Amino acid sequence: MKNYKIIKKNFGITLIEFLIIIIIIAILTNIGISAWERFYEINEYNNNIMAVEYTINKSKIIAMEKTINIGICIDSENNQIIVYEIGYERNNNPCSGTRLFTVKPKGEGTQISSSGIIIFDPRGLNIIDEGDICIQNTKLNTYYKIVIGKGYQKIEKGKGLCPS
Repeated sequence: MKNYKIIKKNFGITLIEFLIIIIIIAILTNIGISAWERFYEINEYNNNIMAVEYTINKSKIIAMEKTINIGICIDSENNQIIVYEIGYERNNNPCSGTRLFTVKPKGEGTQISSSGIIIFDPRGLNIIDEGDICIQNTKLNTYYKIVIGKGYQKIEKGKGLCPS
């Protein structure tokens, strides 16, 4: 006669193993959620930058299509950009005339500021020497500055607050 061994197979897990698995899942979830929130903030900030660039380009196109002056006015108090149809006269006030449209950034921590004057003539050029629009995000500690001059547009970006 052969001697057979009885093999017991345990297919279950103990309570300790189960708790360790739950703790690992909780840690990975926590890391994933914080990474997702950061990704969402960065994506929202980039969308705000694209909206401002689109507003500038659309304003140039409207000025060329209608052969009139278009002003870009920054309302820092309400954190928005307002585009005005100024008409044919050249002045130094971009916040006058007929309001065409408004752009407001989404999300917390994003601020829009400006220095100088931005008025596009019928050629799509800035009438005044130089003006800029700066989009900064305090949560991400970064800024994106669009400098618009007579016949050029350049981008500056970096960490911290918008430079003056």
